[in-house]
Parts: sequence; C-alpha cells; structure tokens
Amino acid sequence: MRAKSFLARHWQKEPLFLPGAITGLSPTLEPGELAWLATQPDVESRLIYTERNDGDTAYRVESGPFDHELLSNLPERDWTLLVQDVDKHLPDFAQLFSLVAFIPDWRIDDLMISFAAPGGSVGPHMDNYDVFLCQGSGQREWRLANTDEAAASDACEQLALLKPFTDPRPQRVENGDVLYLPPGVPHWGIAMGACMTYSIGMRAPELEELRLCFEREFPDSVNPFFARSDDRPIFYRDPDLRPEEAVPGQLSPQAVARCRGLIPDTSSIEDRLLAITLGCVATDVKAWLAPETPSLEELRDFLGTADPTESIAVHGMSRVAWWAGDDELHVYANGYYQSTALHQLDFVKDLCASRQIDGRLLISPTRSELIEWLLNVGAFDLFVND
Repeated sequence: MRAKSFLARHWQKEPLFLPGAITGLSPTLEPGELAWLATQPDVESRLIYTERNDGDTAYRVESGPFDHELLSNLPERDWTLLVQDVDKHLPDFAQLFSLVAFIPDWRIDDLMISFAAPGGSVGPHMDNYDVFLCQGSGQREWRLANTDEAAASDACEQLALLKPFTDPRPQRVENGDVLYLPPGVPHWGIAMGACMTYSIGMRAPELEELRLCFEREFPDSVNPFFARSDDRPIFYRDPDLRPEEAVPGQLSPQAVARCRGLIPDTSSIEDRLLAITLGCVATDVKAWLAPETPSLEELRDFLGTADPTESIAVHGMSRVAWWAGDDELHVYANGYYQSTALHQLDFVKDLCASRQIDGRLLISPTRSELIEWLLNVGAFDLFVND
C-alpha cells in the first residue's frame, strides 16, 4: 500500500493489519538485552503480571529499575516486560522509524519493546495515540473492539483497563506482521508463546499541554487555549495528514492550522505564536531523558579540543524541529525555541535530516548565534567518546 493511500484510508480512521509487512526486522533485541535495559536506573520499564483466580483476571504492575535476580526468576508464564524509549538509550534502534517515514518525525514519540511470556498481556485497553505494533519473534493474538463496546474495568488500579471483550476475528501475528491502530481503538494482545513486540508510538499534544506552554511562554497575552471544565482530554489530530508534510523536523503550515482548530476564537492569535507553542510541546523531553546542558567550562574544554574534520551528532535524547514563517525561522529543541533568519533554513533542514553538524561549523570562532543556542540547550552529544 502506498503511503498516500494508507493516510487517506486508515490514518486516524480505522485499524489495518499488514501481514508480512516487514521482511527482516532490523535491528532487533534479544530478551536478555531487553532485561538488561530494564535494570538501568534511567530507563522507564514495567512488569505487568496477569493473575488468574477462579475465572477472574486481574493485573499487577511493578515499575523498574529491576533487580537482575528478580528478572532471572520470573515465572514461566503470564507476565510482560515493557521498556520505553529504547531508541533513545540504544540510538541504532531509531532506524526502525524509517518504517513510518511518511509520518512527520515530530509526531513520532518512541520505540517501546516488550517481551511477553506465554499468556502475558497488558490487558484490554485503548490509547490516545496512534501506534504501529511490529511483531518480532513469537506469536501474539490481537483482539479488537468498537469504541462504543468498551467499558472501563477495575482489574488494575495502575492501568486504565477495559472490561474483557470478544473479537470474532482476532488477528494472530507473527514475525514481520504489523498492526496499525488509530487512537481510541480498544485492543487486547495476548502472547501465544514467548514473543517480542516493537511498538512505534506517536506523540499527540494534548490541549492542556498547549495551554500551559502558551501560559509559560507568553504570560502577558490572552491564552487562546481554554481550560476545560470536564476531565475529557482533547488531543491534536491530523486525519487529513498528507505525505508531503513528512519533511524532517518541519512543523508544517497544516500542523499549525490544526492547532488553531483547537481554539474557540481563532481571530486573536498569530500563526507564529501557535507555532512556538506547538513546537515547544512537540520537542519537550521527559525530565529523566533531558540531555544535560554543558557548563561554560565543559564547552570551553570541548571547543578547545574538538577535531574540526569530524561531525558532531545531535544528542540521542534531543528532539529538534523547525517552522518557517513569511519572514522568520523558528528552531525548537528540547522544549525551547529560538527565532532566527530564514537564510538559516538549509542548515536547519540538513541538521534535522542528518542529526549531525559539521565540526568546522561547531568550533568556528564565528559560529552563528543559532549554533550557540543549540549548544546551550544541550542539542549536541559533545562527550560521546568520554
């Protein structure tokens, strides 16, 4: 299926099962390597146990980091180990995002990898974001339901689960199969045997995130992002997404227009302010993943010893994006923004596409204010070889 057809027929509209969509998933992790990640203090991981008792099923969650001995002595069945943001801890795994290169990269959140023992599951639930579930080793059965058939369950206090449902035509996936799910589709995956699943999850800014960001960036302006009186969250949506928007790092004019669509009164706010708000939220990073900003002394040490013939990589944890207006360019990195001249656009496009910078530009005594700013917000991995 061509990207244009997928976006028109399925993206944010209906699920799609793609048997054999991936030939030779690469790179891949072994279960022991995933377990090692789950022992690390800066890695977000969870164990979810499926507990069965007299026909009733409940779920119990433990959060990592985990002790190696605990992971080595798990029962033979009915548990799942999930590790978030594998692409940030093991940057080679960001290659898997090329599978969804037709989606703007600022919309891609992370790669989650899970290992499930036979019978393992995270329970029936639905997400507020799009996800591509790519099956690695083993088999998993996916059951889907209509949203109006879903009912909340109290089977686990720590998980927003649904009551069990039936699917007359469940999909049994194996190595290379992909299941795409738009937001709000009830789904329930159960491991048929030991299996690995690679989940490419999307980032969908919530209205409340946008409201708080606008309040922080423009405290003296009237906030167009209204506070809701109920608990129902509203998320950015782009069911009209087109392949042309998938330019590395770009917040497209269409994305800003969709952001405007979340506002009751659209006449009182400039595109540039909406773009700043969306860009800062889209590039914000989890607190425990935020790259450390270098001190003045560390910068001096690096700039004094760096090899101008070597390229410097964008930090694996950094998120970088851009938006071009009629007479200015905005660059976003790690939840911050910088306004600069449009003549910098080619440089910024190359930076977002390659995620590296020519060392000569970085250590030049006449380097631009934009590069100085990127250095100061921790955009580059200056000490990768330390």
